Amino acid sequence: MTLPPLARDLRLKAERALATARELQERDPDGSVNRSYYAMFDIARAALLSAGVREDDLPRTHGGLIGSFSKHAVLSGRIDQKLFAALGRTESLRLIADYTGTPLSPKTAAETVVRAEAFVGAVEKAFALNESSIANNLENDSPNPQDKISEPDLPIEQSETDYVRLKPISLEEIRRQARENWLQLRRRNVGAAKGTSDSKDAGRDAKEDESHSIDEDPGE
Repeated sequence: MTLPPLARDLRLKAERALATARELQERDPDGSVNRSYYAMFDIARAALLSAGVREDDLPRTHGGLIGSFSKHAVLSGRIDQKLFAALGRTESLRLIADYTGTPLSPKTAAETVVRAEAFVGAVEKAFALNESSIANNLENDSPNPQDKISEPDLPIEQSETDYVRLKPISLEEIRRQARENWLQLRRRNVGAAKGTSDSKDAGRDAKEDESHSIDEDPGE
């Protein structure tokens, strides 16, 4: 079994994002959660390539990626539903971190890192994304329902973290709040650009902000 070159690159990118997430969890929890999510995002994309999805057919949005990964990982029996749910929850936290004024705590960042590490490791194993997994997969090419990978028990106390309090159903509300914050930020940028006659860069940045839509929010 040969891993597509882009899948290898995405696996390495996911591992780098995890390393950054670990470094940031105390001094920049929001940034740490962002990196944890993108580690999960990129390893999920690598898994889709390993499962036979063509590069041109990779989902371009976060929602599309989550839906496609559910089909190829959960419905195929490779990944447990509870472990898969961590991807959606972490996206919800990432939206809070990136688009709202609500700061996340170092404890939430630490727990998110642990879950991202578990997710990345599980996906690497289930989809043979590293050398040892590829060797094992050559011996048994058919997934066994008994081998479905589940979410591990976490040593972190879970009673007070944003991750645990966050309900998956709240994702649309988070998107709504995020869109409102993004629109307010865009208006401020546009106003600042118009009020600064000697700054061409400000005008260009404001125009770029206008062209970006949080509804698609395709990636990093």
